[in-house]
Amino acid sequence: MDRGRLTFPLLLTLISSAHAFQGQTSKAVVQDVTHPSAVFNATRGYQAVLPPAYKSTQRRYPVIYWFNGYEHPSEEIANQIAAFVAAHEVIVVRVGPADTVGQFPLYFPELANHVDQNFRTVADRGHRGVTGYSTGGFVAFWMAGKYPDLIGSASAFLPATAATAGPAGFEVDYNLADFYANYDGVRTRLITWTRDSSQFYHRQLNAIWNFARANHESEDFDSPENAATIARTLEFHLHAFADPLPKPSIFDHADAYPNFNVWGWEVISNRRRPGVTVLENVSATGYRCTVREWIPGGAALEEVKLSIASPKIYTPNSVHAVRYIRLRDGKQRTSPLRADAQGRLNFELDGDAYEVGIGDAPRFAIARYDILDDAWATAGKPVKLRVKLWNKGGARAATAVVKWETSNSGVKFTPATSPVFALKPGESADLNVAFTVADPSRAIVRIVGVLGADRLSFEVPLFPPAETATDFQIADGRTVTVFQHAMKHDDLVLGDGNKDGHAGPGETFAILLPEGDGFRAAELFSNDVCVDNTVRASDSWMDYDRFGASVHYSLPTILNTCQVGHRIHVLARILIPGASDYHYRYAALEIPVWYRE
Repeated sequence: MDRGRLTFPLLLTLISSAHAFQGQTSKAVVQDVTHPSAVFNATRGYQAVLPPAYKSTQRRYPVIYWFNGYEHPSEEIANQIAAFVAAHEVIVVRVGPADTVGQFPLYFPELANHVDQNFRTVADRGHRGVTGYSTGGFVAFWMAGKYPDLIGSASAFLPATAATAGPAGFEVDYNLADFYANYDGVRTRLITWTRDSSQFYHRQLNAIWNFARANHESEDFDSPENAATIARTLEFHLHAFADPLPKPSIFDHADAYPNFNVWGWEVISNRRRPGVTVLENVSATGYRCTVREWIPGGAALEEVKLSIASPKIYTPNSVHAVRYIRLRDGKQRTSPLRADAQGRLNFELDGDAYEVGIGDAPRFAIARYDILDDAWATAGKPVKLRVKLWNKGGARAATAVVKWETSNSGVKFTPATSPVFALKPGESADLNVAFTVADPSRAIVRIVGVLGADRLSFEVPLFPPAETATDFQIADGRTVTVFQHAMKHDDLVLGDGNKDGHAGPGETFAILLPEGDGFRAAELFSNDVCVDNTVRASDSWMDYDRFGASVHYSLPTILNTCQVGHRIHVLARILIPGASDYHYRYAALEIPVWYRE
């Protein structure tokens, strides 16, 4: 992560244009606090900024945590925070330096507990917010996604949107846009500046968060004179405290740490390699789970052992019918599961993808979808899907109708309903749904299938229209010269094959698109059943833009079962840097499967 971005003077400019608190006679009280940390096995410190009336009243206050990254300490920031606290009934806790790897991400629950035990706080998630600048802004968003059960609102000033994050030694490339599903029940606010070098990354984040989730807002400014201020964003948290979002009845969560707790569910695993544990559609009636190398499309880590414990929501010692459906082949098993003396159910699974249904009633789940007639979904054009619906419960489901809905604007379904005939326990049905998104630049659409009282949601990534290209190269184990770190030329061995420049059965390859005086390795998207596209590589641009992001490129494998002569359709994407802005270039490619000697 960035340890001192050159754009820091910009924040001081933003601060200088902040609201002035006129007629203010009382000052905030600043306390430096230290405490022994069990997480770090060392003494840690933070600064608590308290309202002037804190010592003279018994009032309890909401808390905003300001994460400091590795930027230079700023007296201007401290003064602006103190001025806000002096005029508002809120506590601000400043803590840092905040890191993205190792123990710091595990520290927040301990920190919040210490603050609640030692200060008069409103000690619930609805009155606890997080914020920060640059690295601290990334950490604020990340903490809200990792601990949505502890944090009700999150904001960030010009944050990094991606970082190396997770347990030391097996961290992952953590892109906030990929983890949008973690934020159910959390209000978020992104503060950007149009002339900042990070603007491209912020647009990409908003392109996902604005449509894949609710309760996100962003302010984007073209000059410091009307720029967002610290006071204005701290006020966002006060509004969130006044109207906190409820706990979601159904939640999703993806976590880079092998062991974690969220919304009362506890996950423990033996994973000791980079990966992400994913829980989806979690409720008292079931969930979906898998462990992946990366999200959304990384390979399942089948060898990982998972122990999942529910909250204490079942009658102690009660017995529940549980159905496990392995999604890659539909193999099923059922078994009774007894709640423990505390009312928790304990599940033992591996890292493959499973639907788990709990109880004797019908339980519906949309487990996957396939794109029909095309290899990817294009915004602005009709998209046809075949949706897999499972009854993972313990009773027969009657014939019904699924109504298709979305909260996204400019989406039309044709038709808006799909019939579902009676499904036995463990039986599935394929539903056809077609939709068109009017906006050709839309990056994602959220679809909800309404089936009785159930609302079954999923997201479909969308891509802009792309011209067919024939000017590309295939690297199948040969050494090629490609751009790395944005603008440097490096010689790399990409792929694994016979080095003939063609893609044959059993070979792994990279696609190279020409750009300027060189080639860039492309990220690929396709639903072709002949291709395993779960492997990707990362190229850090940290030395180029000081923003911490990584560009990914795909290393797909042609399956041995693929017939020679089959033509694979893929969408290739490369990121092109620029002096003032970046942009993606897309190309539609047709790759023939070549005979391999």
